[in-house]
Amino acid sequence: MSFVKIPHPFAQNILCQYEPQDGIKPLIEPGMTPEQLLNRALQEGLNADAVIFLAHALPVREAVWWACCCAGRRQDWDEAQLDAIRAAKAWVYTPDETSRRYAESTANAATLQNGAGWVAQAVFWSGGSMTGPTDPVVPPPEYLYAQAVAGSINLTAILPDGAEADARYKLFIEMGLDIANGGNGNIGNAA
Repeated sequence: MSFVKIPHPFAQNILCQYEPQDGIKPLIEPGMTPEQLLNRALQEGLNADAVIFLAHALPVREAVWWACCCAGRRQDWDEAQLDAIRAAKAWVYTPDETSRRYAESTANAATLQNGAGWVAQAVFWSGGSMTGPTDPVVPPPEYLYAQAVAGSINLTAILPDGAEADARYKLFIEMGLDIANGGNGNIGNAA
Protein backbone atom coordinates (compact mmCIF):
# COMPACT_ATOMS: atom_id res chain seq x y z
CA MET A 1 0.00 0.00 0.00
CA SER A 2 1.22 3.50 -0.74
CA PHE A 3 -0.03 6.72 0.74
CA VAL A 4 -2.03 8.67 -1.84
CA LYS A 5 -1.13 12.06 -0.32
CA ILE A 6 2.62 11.43 0.00
CA PRO A 7 4.27 12.29 -3.31
CA HIS A 8 7.54 10.52 -2.51
CA PRO A 9 7.91 6.79 -3.29
CA PHE A 10 10.98 6.36 -1.06
CA ALA A 11 11.54 7.31 2.58
CA GLN A 12 14.99 8.64 1.70
CA ASN A 13 13.38 11.38 -0.45
CA ILE A 14 11.63 12.65 2.67
CA LEU A 15 14.61 12.26 5.00
CA CYS A 16 16.62 14.55 2.70
CA GLN A 17 14.28 17.40 3.68
CA TYR A 18 15.49 17.58 7.30
CA GLU A 19 18.11 16.24 9.71
CA PRO A 20 16.63 12.99 11.09
CA GLN A 21 17.03 12.26 14.80
CA ASP A 22 19.45 9.59 15.98
CA GLY A 23 16.58 7.28 16.94
CA ILE A 24 15.26 6.85 13.40
CA LYS A 25 18.61 6.79 11.55
CA PRO A 26 19.44 3.11 12.30
CA LEU A 27 16.04 2.06 10.92
CA ILE A 28 16.68 3.43 7.44
CA GLU A 29 17.41 1.00 4.62
CA PRO A 30 17.85 1.76 0.91
CA GLY A 31 14.62 1.54 -1.06
CA MET A 32 12.31 1.75 1.97
CA THR A 33 8.89 3.23 1.35
CA PRO A 34 7.54 5.91 3.67
CA GLU A 35 5.08 3.36 5.05
CA GLN A 36 7.86 0.88 5.85
CA LEU A 37 9.92 3.46 7.71
CA LEU A 38 6.89 4.72 9.62
CA ASN A 39 5.95 1.19 10.64
CA ARG A 40 9.47 0.52 11.89
CA ALA A 41 9.61 3.79 13.82
CA LEU A 42 6.27 3.04 15.46
CA GLN A 43 7.33 -0.53 16.33
CA GLU A 44 10.36 0.97 18.07
CA GLY A 45 8.18 3.47 19.97
CA LEU A 46 9.71 6.45 18.16
CA ASN A 47 6.51 8.47 18.12
CA ALA A 48 8.12 11.90 17.93
CA ASP A 49 10.37 10.75 15.07
CA ALA A 50 7.36 9.31 13.24
CA VAL A 51 5.53 12.64 13.63
CA ILE A 52 8.50 14.59 12.27
CA PHE A 53 8.84 12.22 9.32
CA LEU A 54 5.13 12.32 8.45
CA ALA A 55 5.00 16.12 8.81
CA HIS A 56 7.71 16.34 6.14
CA ALA A 57 6.10 13.65 3.97
CA LEU A 58 2.69 15.29 3.64
CA PRO A 59 2.04 18.28 1.36
CA VAL A 60 1.86 21.56 3.27
CA ARG A 61 -1.93 21.93 3.51
CA GLU A 62 -2.41 18.31 4.58
CA ALA A 63 0.39 18.65 7.15
CA VAL A 64 -1.14 21.80 8.63
CA TRP A 65 -4.59 20.18 8.60
CA TRP A 66 -3.15 17.23 10.53
CA ALA A 67 -1.79 19.58 13.21
CA CYS A 68 -5.17 21.35 13.32
CA CYS A 69 -6.97 18.03 13.80
CA CYS A 70 -4.61 17.03 16.60
CA ALA A 71 -4.89 20.39 18.35
CA GLY A 72 -8.66 20.22 17.97
CA ARG A 73 -8.73 17.10 20.16
CA ARG A 74 -7.57 19.03 23.20
CA GLN A 75 -10.13 20.82 25.34
CA ASP A 76 -7.77 22.86 27.52
CA TRP A 77 -6.75 25.72 25.21
CA ASP A 78 -7.15 29.35 26.26
CA GLU A 79 -8.80 31.86 23.91
CA ALA A 80 -5.56 33.02 22.25
CA GLN A 81 -4.62 29.39 21.58
CA LEU A 82 -8.08 28.64 20.17
CA ASP A 83 -7.70 31.67 17.87
CA ALA A 84 -4.39 30.26 16.61
CA ILE A 85 -6.02 26.90 15.81
CA ARG A 86 -8.97 28.61 14.11
CA ALA A 87 -6.59 30.78 12.06
CA ALA A 88 -4.68 27.70 10.89
CA LYS A 89 -7.92 25.97 9.93
CA ALA A 90 -9.06 29.07 8.05
CA TRP A 91 -5.80 29.08 6.08
CA VAL A 92 -6.29 25.41 5.11
CA TYR A 93 -9.65 26.38 3.58
CA THR A 94 -8.38 29.66 2.10
CA PRO A 95 -4.58 29.52 1.73
CA ASP A 96 -4.02 33.15 0.83
CA GLU A 97 -1.73 35.88 2.12
CA THR A 98 -4.39 37.45 4.34
CA SER A 99 -4.99 34.13 6.11
CA ARG A 100 -1.25 33.50 6.40
CA ARG A 101 -0.58 36.91 7.96
CA TYR A 102 -3.51 36.50 10.34
CA ALA A 103 -2.08 33.15 11.44
CA GLU A 104 1.20 34.94 12.19
CA SER A 105 -0.54 37.36 14.54
CA THR A 106 -2.40 34.56 16.31
CA ALA A 107 0.82 32.54 16.69
CA ASN A 108 2.41 35.55 18.37
CA ALA A 109 -0.55 35.96 20.71
CA ALA A 110 -0.73 32.25 21.58
CA THR A 111 3.09 32.01 21.98
CA LEU A 112 5.22 29.10 20.89
CA GLN A 113 5.08 27.38 24.26
CA ASN A 114 2.24 25.14 23.10
CA GLY A 115 0.98 23.19 20.11
CA ALA A 116 -1.67 25.76 19.23
CA GLY A 117 0.84 28.53 18.67
CA TRP A 118 3.02 26.22 16.57
CA VAL A 119 0.21 25.22 14.21
CA ALA A 120 -0.39 28.89 13.40
CA GLN A 121 3.37 29.40 13.03
CA ALA A 122 3.42 26.52 10.53
CA VAL A 123 0.92 28.44 8.42
CA PHE A 124 3.05 31.57 8.55
CA TRP A 125 6.10 29.56 7.46
CA SER A 126 4.18 27.87 4.64
CA GLY A 127 5.24 30.43 2.05
CA GLY A 128 5.27 34.13 1.39
CA SER A 129 7.80 36.21 3.29
CA MET A 130 9.01 36.00 6.87
CA THR A 131 9.46 39.78 6.98
CA GLY A 132 6.80 42.46 7.23
CA PRO A 133 4.44 43.08 4.31
CA THR A 134 6.32 46.21 3.16
CA ASP A 135 9.84 44.82 3.72
CA PRO A 136 11.94 43.00 1.13
CA VAL A 137 10.73 39.43 0.62
CA VAL A 138 12.56 36.81 2.67
CA PRO A 139 10.96 33.42 1.99
CA PRO A 140 11.01 30.85 4.78
CA PRO A 141 13.41 27.94 4.33
CA GLU A 142 11.81 25.04 2.50
CA TYR A 143 10.05 22.62 4.89
CA LEU A 144 10.30 24.98 7.87
CA TYR A 145 6.51 24.68 8.09
CA ALA A 146 6.94 20.89 8.55
CA GLN A 147 9.18 21.47 11.57
CA ALA A 148 6.46 23.69 13.05
CA VAL A 149 3.77 21.09 12.27
CA ALA A 150 5.85 18.43 14.02
CA GLY A 151 6.45 20.77 16.95
CA SER A 152 2.74 21.46 17.21
CA ILE A 153 1.76 17.80 17.21
CA ASN A 154 4.55 16.71 19.55
CA LEU A 155 3.79 19.47 22.06
CA THR A 156 0.05 18.80 21.81
CA ALA A 157 0.74 15.14 22.58
CA ILE A 158 3.05 15.61 25.56
CA LEU A 159 1.98 18.79 27.35
CA PRO A 160 1.26 19.58 30.09
CA ASP A 161 2.90 16.66 31.92
CA GLY A 162 3.20 13.74 29.48
CA ALA A 163 0.59 11.69 31.34
CA GLU A 164 -1.55 11.18 28.24
CA ALA A 165 1.27 11.22 25.67
CA ASP A 166 1.08 7.56 24.63
CA ALA A 167 -2.66 7.64 23.98
CA ARG A 168 -2.44 10.97 22.20
CA TYR A 169 0.46 9.87 20.02
CA LYS A 170 -1.42 6.73 19.04
CA LEU A 171 -4.47 8.75 18.05
CA PHE A 172 -2.53 11.59 16.40
CA ILE A 173 -0.43 9.25 14.28
CA GLU A 174 -3.55 7.32 13.28
CA MET A 175 -5.07 10.65 12.21
CA GLY A 176 -1.95 11.52 10.20
CA LEU A 177 -1.97 8.15 8.47
CA ASP A 178 -5.63 8.64 7.64
CA ILE A 179 -4.79 11.98 6.02
CA ALA A 180 -1.86 10.39 4.15
CA ASN A 181 -4.35 7.84 2.80
CA GLY A 182 -6.68 10.57 1.55
CA GLY A 183 -8.95 10.82 4.60
CA ASN A 184 -9.77 13.92 6.62
CA GLY A 185 -8.19 12.86 9.92
CA ASN A 186 -11.51 12.87 11.75
CA ILE A 187 -11.19 9.54 13.55
CA GLY A 188 -11.03 8.14 17.07
CA ASN A 189 -12.22 9.59 20.34
CA ALA A 190 -11.06 12.81 21.95
CA ALA A 191 -7.74 12.52 23.77
